[in-house]
Amino acid sequence: MDQLLPTEIIEAGGAFPEALAACGDLDALLRLKGAYIGREGSHAARLMDLLKTAPKEQKRDLGAAINALKQQWEEGLKARQAELETAKKTRAAQASQWDPTLPPPVPVRGALHPLNRLMDRLVDVFRPLGFHVEEGPEVETEAHNFDGLNIPEDHPAKASSDTFYLAAHPELLLRTHTSPVQVRTLLRVAPELAKRGGIRFLAPGRVYRKDEIDPTHSPMFHQVEGMLVGHGIGMQHLKGTLEYALRALFGPHTEIRLRPSYFPFVEPGCEVDVSCPLCAAKGCRVCKGSGWVEILGAGLIHPNVLAYAGIDPAEWSGWAFGMGVERMAMMLSQTPDLRLFFENDQRFLQAMGGLD
Repeated sequence: MDQLLPTEIIEAGGAFPEALAACGDLDALLRLKGAYIGREGSHAARLMDLLKTAPKEQKRDLGAAINALKQQWEEGLKARQAELETAKKTRAAQASQWDPTLPPPVPVRGALHPLNRLMDRLVDVFRPLGFHVEEGPEVETEAHNFDGLNIPEDHPAKASSDTFYLAAHPELLLRTHTSPVQVRTLLRVAPELAKRGGIRFLAPGRVYRKDEIDPTHSPMFHQVEGMLVGHGIGMQHLKGTLEYALRALFGPHTEIRLRPSYFPFVEPGCEVDVSCPLCAAKGCRVCKGSGWVEILGAGLIHPNVLAYAGIDPAEWSGWAFGMGVERMAMMLSQTPDLRLFFENDQRFLQAMGGLD
């Protein structure tokens, strides 16, 4: 059946045993797992794409070949994981044999994680503009995570393949963005909005999505979202605020541009790019030679979002934005792999000391 498979897949299968044996720890094994059987960009994903486009008369034999190869990879990965876990336990047991007569080690002084420092920096940029921080639970309801944000019933984000639903409480989920904080805040302040004259706040925190772990994706990551509600708010206010904030972050010569885009909770919506701070917009690897880097999504709050919270969209308007903290940290530090921020390698964390 191998003649039905592309040469590069056959070669990848042949290289699998050697690559598996070379995995010296569980992190390396996770990376190999992502390369071979991950959801996106893996050899297994390419095989499934090949099966979809194969002639009808070849699908049966090709499907059998693909299943056999995937089973071989999965069994190999499972067996190697068991070996590595056993070796890890053995090393831990050996390390526990200590000499009680030795002096205790000098404790290392701790510090805030680079991602926390970057979120604090983002908050500090907006505080002079009158923004405060709002927080909310990481376990959310569909009403706050989807319905209050004008996200339709058939949206892919509502599928269990994209979102972590709680098995014991199917009506609850791990929030997929920090936008539910915006819904909760609007619901809370709606009765006194006129007295307050509007509201402006940030919502930083952890969010969760069903992504395979790879150099640019993680099932857990961080966002900072912002919202402003007032009278007569337009795109000019959004652009001016983001221009101020991004120049405070990246330098006074930073330029921004807004490109039309779609998000259910804003109308109109846009993607916001900044002139590449690493090459002064001359073109480099990070900006792929364009001189621009996509940094966040934004737009004017959809009237349905305001109406859901009991706020009259004919009287009130506003804008919102959201950015990924890891994406910005990777760009500022030129870190090639997202996983480095979560592996707690002290050498990397010390090297990130200049991130803030």
